[in-house]
Amino acid sequence: MSKSIKALVVVGALAMGALFQGSAAMAGEFTVVNRNGNLAIQDVWFAHAGESDPWKAADVESAIAPNSTSEFTISGDNCLFDIKVRFSDDYTSTYNNVNVCRGDRVIAN
Repeated sequence: MSKSIKALVVVGALAMGALFQGSAAMAGEFTVVNRNGNLAIQDVWFAHAGESDPWKAADVESAIAPNSTSEFTISGDNCLFDIKVRFSDDYTSTYNNVNVCRGDRVIAN
């Protein structure tokens, strides 16, 4: 193997390593859209999709008013999450396999 090919292989391997290392700290986002015309969303939780992970509370600074949106950021190396919301009447709804790496939207109604 020539020196230039070896150098190219090494550079490619280093770039791939940096790519995978960078993805471990990657942050994902999702948007909750409250399509309910009467009730606010009081709480939002997330857990790794399909796992028995405990639910973690998202930082809801104030209730998500009817017909409005709120964006949330999750850090880590996982893209798929289950999202749960609680409306002001205590009704909860769960949305499965939300891809935060591509910025999926949760349409809650």
